[in-house]
Amino acid sequence: MTRLPMLNDKNILKRYLLFVCLVVGLCMAGLFLALALRNKILLQDQLIVQARANFRNIVLTRQWIARHGGVYVLKRPGVESNLYLEHPDLLAADGRMLTLKNPALMTREISELAGKDDLFVFHITSLNPLNPDNAPDSFESQSLQSFKAGKKETFLVEDDVNGGRLRYMAPLMVDKSCLVCHGKQGYSVGQVRGGISISFKLDEINKSLHHNYIVIVALGLVTVGVLLLILWLFFRNMQQRLDKTQALLKRMATIDALTNVANRASILNRLTEGFARHRRKLVSLGCLMIDVDFFKSVNDNFGHQKGDTVLKELASLVSDSLRPYDSFGRYGGEEFLLVLDGADADSLAFVAERVRAMIEEKLGKQSDLSVPVTVSIGATLATSADQSIDDIILRADLALYQAKDQGRNRVVLLLGENSDDSAD
Repeated sequence: MTRLPMLNDKNILKRYLLFVCLVVGLCMAGLFLALALRNKILLQDQLIVQARANFRNIVLTRQWIARHGGVYVLKRPGVESNLYLEHPDLLAADGRMLTLKNPALMTREISELAGKDDLFVFHITSLNPLNPDNAPDSFESQSLQSFKAGKKETFLVEDDVNGGRLRYMAPLMVDKSCLVCHGKQGYSVGQVRGGISISFKLDEINKSLHHNYIVIVALGLVTVGVLLLILWLFFRNMQQRLDKTQALLKRMATIDALTNVANRASILNRLTEGFARHRRKLVSLGCLMIDVDFFKSVNDNFGHQKGDTVLKELASLVSDSLRPYDSFGRYGGEEFLLVLDGADADSLAFVAERVRAMIEEKLGKQSDLSVPVTVSIGATLATSADQSIDDIILRADLALYQAKDQGRNRVVLLLGENSDDSAD
């Protein structure tokens, strides 16, 4: 019998399941990783949008103050005059002392207030500041150089001892109001005079990102787990179906559909295996060819359905009486083959006669046919002269024909060439 490797090899299905699970796991991991990165980029973009809005608000406030030449405020205790302005103080008519707050000083003081509230910090600077406190740091200096080259904005995420920060910077352009204080520095309208850098703390954002990562990882693990469970259930169901299909195909390939015993190919395969053991001097081998007497008349007189019933009853009766290691199958039509391992001439004759008598006694009397059902049996043993199972079958078939010629319902034992022995 030809083996069906694709159906029998469960390792192939297991390897395929592992491969599919690996692919699904990697795809889902990549998907959730992309989702996490996208989430981080969106948060960063949101901060940049917020930084642009704050920058624009600061610029508008500066423009308003610059157009009005600055703002005078009461010089209360703790309010210092701007040392970099000419004549910053003014005595009001009511005797109160006022001091001028220019746009740069206003920007720094608002930044200090925002920093105290832990909102954000901004810093106005240039490559040529009037106030040394407004000197640029490394990021600001590089940004100012890039603004001269035409860049519109810069941003950077950096970590320091105070935690992570997002830094944003955009240029300040010179307008007419700026020339009041900075005209002597050689600026002209439309030039890049400096820039404002804005920085946000990322601690809360990083906490949110960390929380989101945990949620995403958890959802990813749950999703992958559910998908793998579904795949496993699917493949297990498919494996069960394949097992059932394999069992059905094996049955169809080895079992006779009518009599439920081994079919021709299967019984010949077992005879071949027994013959191979016999050739290796392991066991002796006996073979019985069984044929129902006058079976054609049963079909002609009582119909093929009744004939099929006779064959099924005969097959069931014989197979139930055999040893576990004996092999019995339908050879073709109304002929059956019985293979006996370890049988000698005496035991072969005994089994053959027992089978014949059992069929005559039980099957014939229980049948509703007008004549009892009997069988003729040809029996033989494998010999050293046999070259193949065809030699054994030919001799068993010859013994069967001799049993037919001698009147049917009998056993003929043919042990070798010109050897004849019969049992009634």
